[in-house]
Parts: sequence; structure tokens; C-alpha cells
Amino acid sequence: MVGKRIAQTPQGIGPLGKRRFAPPPSSIIWAVAIALAALIIYVSGELVLLMILSGMVAYLVNPLVRRAESVAIRRGVAVTAIFLGLATVLLAAAYLLVPRLRAEVNALSSSFPSITQRLDEAIDAVQQEITSEYPAAHRLFPAREARYDRLNAFIEEQTANLPNLVSYLATIVLAGVLIPFFSYFLLRDSRKMIQSLMDRLPPAHIETSVAVWCEIERIIGRYLRGLAMDGMVIGTAAALGLWILGVNYPLLLGGFSGLANVVPYLGPVLGGGVAMLTALIQFKSLAPLAKVLMLYLSIKLLDDVVIQPTTIGHSVHLHPMLLIASVIVGGHAFGLIGMIVAVPAVTVLQEVTKLLLERRRYRTGTLVAHPKRGIPIQPFVC
Repeated sequence: MVGKRIAQTPQGIGPLGKRRFAPPPSSIIWAVAIALAALIIYVSGELVLLMILSGMVAYLVNPLVRRAESVAIRRGVAVTAIFLGLATVLLAAAYLLVPRLRAEVNALSSSFPSITQRLDEAIDAVQQEITSEYPAAHRLFPAREARYDRLNAFIEEQTANLPNLVSYLATIVLAGVLIPFFSYFLLRDSRKMIQSLMDRLPPAHIETSVAVWCEIERIIGRYLRGLAMDGMVIGTAAALGLWILGVNYPLLLGGFSGLANVVPYLGPVLGGGVAMLTALIQFKSLAPLAKVLMLYLSIKLLDDVVIQPTTIGHSVHLHPMLLIASVIVGGHAFGLIGMIVAVPAVTVLQEVTKLLLERRRYRTGTLVAHPKRGIPIQPFVC
């Protein structure tokens, strides 16, 4: 009789009429957790940025670690050996490239004070070249004095932040030390971290959590590694092409083009624009400018047709509007790094949400086989 009375009591009411503690719904818990994570990111943005960069380095190096583990080398030994090897390679590359880069930087810094005058002279020469062929185009160009004033104002506005950039050198040096440090320990102890997290999950959620983690690792790993390879190929091709065309500072321009290329849509425009501006100041003619434009259009075509399908593949499935929106939001939040990270982050969110919804439908029995796709998704995906 007592057992029946207890069974009939409302949910949250004990056998003696006392209200028991009822945990909040999981949706509220997740909402609070996401809000706390967003608050932490907002308060400690620099630390989060360092961790993001460290995670990117760890994902780039992770295939080498896995290859070493496949030949029975312990993970800690493999990570240490790989980081020492990468440091040796970087030092050798610096020994070979730094003298050339230093010469280009010195030449650029010596000509920087007269950049406005040289650019104005180049624009005058191109304008005269165009008007000599097409006299009617003369009315399309502004007066020299008005153009010179606007050009001076623009350059002064862009160079006003140079002292602030110099003040950030200490932060950049500190980041250069901390990022390898963090990425080393992320690589060495990542498996223990994941195992510790899985041990604390309820058994009913372990299978889905493993599938979600595998999806995240697949998307981010392939995208970042492909992006790094894509940037290296584009930078090398741009530097080689500019050197063949005789444009000044080919290593600096090629390196900038490779770094800028990792930003979707905007990066290739920035890289090509800076190279064309350099060619305009150097040659003061339209013909070399057209050659540089054709070079970057050819590199972009090669990138879209051959390089990106080979390196990045189909790791990103975003609608163009969503991709551009994610780049804008990421750039507003974290600058250049935010533009790079935004695309894989939104892709991961999209794919994980799809995976969780399909998992939920499978568990409730509402997922049926598509007539063209055949077998429905299995509960364990990884």
C-alpha cells in the first residue's frame, strides 16, 4: 500500500510530501555552458587566440605524430623528435632565406619615405599612357593636385597605426614562444585529455561523443592542413612568377600572397593588389601591370581547379553567403586569425548539428532509408 502511494506521488514529490530536487533540463544546462564559454572568450580573448593558434599548429603536425606511432614509437618521444626536427628545418630555412629577405626589407624601408611621390609619378605616367591612346579618357581622371592630396591623406591614415604595431612586437615575440610550447603539450597529452573527458561522460552519450569528435577532427584537421599546403604552393608560385617578371621584392610579395590566400575571397585580392601596386611604382607602365594581373589570375585559376581540390578537397560544405558571413564575423571578433578559423568552425558546427539530429532521429526510430541513398546512418559513425 505504501509502495503504491509512493508510486502515485507527483514527480519531484517525496514519499513524505517533501519536494525533491529536480535537475534543470539539459537545454538550459547547455545554454548556460555556452554563455559561460562565450563570456570566457570575451574576457580572455588573447589567451583564447593563443590557444586557437596552438591548436592549429597541433593539427598540422598531428599526421606526422600518427605516422611515428604506427611504427611503434611512443607518442611523447615522437612529438619531441618531430618538434626538434621542425625547429632544425626552420633554422636552416631562416639561414638560407633571411639574408635575401633582409635585403628586400632594407630596400623597402629605404624607399618608403618617398612612396607617395613615386606612386604619384607612376599614376601620372599611366594616365599619360592611357590618354595618349584614348584622348577622350582624359576627363575621367581627377586633377593632379586633388589626387595628390587624397593620396597623401590615405597613406597618412594607413601609416598612423605603425607605432602601435611596433609596440606589439613584444606580444608577437611572446606568442612565438608560447604557441610552440602550448602546441607541444596539446599534441603530447591530447589523447589523455580526451580519454579523461570520455571517462566522465554517461555511457549512453559516449558513442555519440566519439562520433562528434571524429567529425570535428576530420573537418578541422583536413581543412587546416590543406590550407597550409595551399598557402605554401600559392606563395611559392607567386614568388617565382614575380621573380621571372622582374618585380621587386618577390620573396616578400610571395610570402604575403601565400599568407593572404588563407583568407577566403579577400586574400587573393589583397595579394594580387599589393603585387600590382609594387609593379606600378616600379615600372610606371600598363604592360607590366597587365602581366602581374595575368600571373595572379593564372595562379587563382590553378588554385581553384587543381590545388584546392587536391589539398582541401570537400572538407568544407558551406553556402557562399554563409561562408562570407562567417569570415566577416570572425574577422570582427579575432582579426585575421578569426577569418581563417571562422570557416572550419562554422563547418564543424553545421556538420555536428546535422550529426546530432540524425543520431536523435535514429534513436527515436524516425530515420528511414532514403530511396536513392539506401542504408540509414548507423549509430556509431567514427
